[in-house]
Amino acid sequence: MPLTRRPVSPFPLYFKVMLEIQENILSGKWSPGFQIPGELELARQIGVSAITIRQALAHLVQEGYVRRERAKGTFVNWSGLVRQSINLEVEAEDLVTLRRYGTSFKLIAIEPVDPAKEIRQEFRLAANDKVTRIVRLRMSHRQPIAYVISYVPSRIAARISEKRLGRQPLSNAIEATLRVKISGVKHVVAAKLADDVVSAHLGIPAGSPVLYVERDYLHKKDMVLRSVGFYRTDLFSYELTLKRRTT
Repeated sequence: MPLTRRPVSPFPLYFKVMLEIQENILSGKWSPGFQIPGELELARQIGVSAITIRQALAHLVQEGYVRRERAKGTFVNWSGLVRQSINLEVEAEDLVTLRRYGTSFKLIAIEPVDPAKEIRQEFRLAANDKVTRIVRLRMSHRQPIAYVISYVPSRIAARISEKRLGRQPLSNAIEATLRVKISGVKHVVAAKLADDVVSAHLGIPAGSPVLYVERDYLHKKDMVLRSVGFYRTDLFSYELTLKRRTT
């Protein structure tokens, strides 16, 4: 069903692309000297035109984040502060937490895609393997609280029914379908601004702050699921309790 009354974005498209590239640099994902993918490859990955990529890179050059070398490419030039991360390892019996009462999922899209190089490496996929991109809204009492994009190897996704996708976290569906146990979950939590797509699905103005949560789910040493969620900050909070182990 098409969405109506789509919020108008207060940001030009190149600015949002610039923020995405800047995020890769400030998060430390792209370190100083790293060669950024070419304009056409970036345009394919992000889903914009090469002209938009060129505009974003021009502004990043002006701000000192990248440098462009003729006939060589674009390189990370940033030597300032990068975001510091805290690595917390917590033992838990149940790695999937969900308040089940009133919680459901609305399936927006499910499609096989050619994975980006990074995702192919993380999933340890063969050259011709695909991943399935699953887009869902997490609902609470019929109100959207999160827009979640998940990536699963297509050989796994093909075994999960759409019925499960409407009622279960994807990690639970994988455990039940494959009869395996998720052995580890890596969380990355950050603050971001909602783009046009996220804001339209969550019913919030474009540019609103959202809680960004990226999760990698592991079965033994193999990644079986990556999810990227954008959560409404007015309806969702992220709570972590740490306890000192007693002997």
